[in-house]
Amino acid sequence: MWRSSGVSGSTQGDGADPSGVKPDAVGRGWIDRGGPTPEPALFFLSGTSLGIGNLVEGSLPAWIELREATNLDALGDPENGLQAVEMAISGGQVVRAGWPLNFCDHVVSALQATVAATEPPTAAVTAPVPPAPVAPTPVAPTPVAPTSVAPTSVAPTPAPTPSIAPDVPAGTAPGPAVPGAPPVDPSSPTESTAAAAAALVLEDVTYLGGYPGQSKKRKKCTATLTRDAVEVAGPNGLTFRVPWGVIRTIEAQNADEARFRMNTKVHRDATALVMECDQGVTVLLEARDCPTIPLRGAIAQLVGDMPVVVV
Repeated sequence: MWRSSGVSGSTQGDGADPSGVKPDAVGRGWIDRGGPTPEPALFFLSGTSLGIGNLVEGSLPAWIELREATNLDALGDPENGLQAVEMAISGGQVVRAGWPLNFCDHVVSALQATVAATEPPTAAVTAPVPPAPVAPTPVAPTPVAPTSVAPTSVAPTPAPTPSIAPDVPAGTAPGPAVPGAPPVDPSSPTESTAAAAAALVLEDVTYLGGYPGQSKKRKKCTATLTRDAVEVAGPNGLTFRVPWGVIRTIEAQNADEARFRMNTKVHRDATALVMECDQGVTVLLEARDCPTIPLRGAIAQLVGDMPVVVV
């Protein structure tokens, strides 16, 4: 719950009083002050300052500095054109309000601007390059002098016994290679073959961007997640492969999370896959008809004990 007495008197980051500056955006909604019902309110956005005015009392707006915000979440789906949000502020304060959708977009843009202003510049992004194979060093053969051996009578040795009996009928499991060992069932895959065959195939995937050299959005793609890498293939020759060794985190986000955290719009029935890789590369995919929680669990089961954080 947020109370205006805790944040009134804040000013913009440039030191000017926001009340005397023309706002960048205005929206009419509601504010939860802890009463039985939310109160109607008028919201102002001026630079990095958020103003909240009381429509009932007509008092001056209370201002919040967005650079003090630590988190912003959407609560459920929009109702009557208003999106319920919850914004956490440093110091333990929480603002719960309902904003118009276009006002939400303006606040998200302002928050992203404050984050971009505080982040250090990153190095140039280059695509992960696998190491070149190393050719083996040729070794010259060492000549060996022949040794004269006197001929001796050699007793004939019996032929070696094969590990698998010959003339095994088709469809019959072979006998044990070692006496006393249990028979091997060829229809049962070993642990190594089961791991190699494990794969998670996502159809109807939209590539949203992020991979070096692939800047265009592509629909009707296929993403295949194996124990080795994430492979994406799509129309017009789109194909790339991201090994797990360069992926630091992979996060499955629902539509609300993708909108407020990545400023990315995805369908309500889709899940956004965000892969944070080395060298500052972030690859974005949209998987249609994929519930977020089951997909996140399937990815966690696939990567197993690999050093990849599944969020």
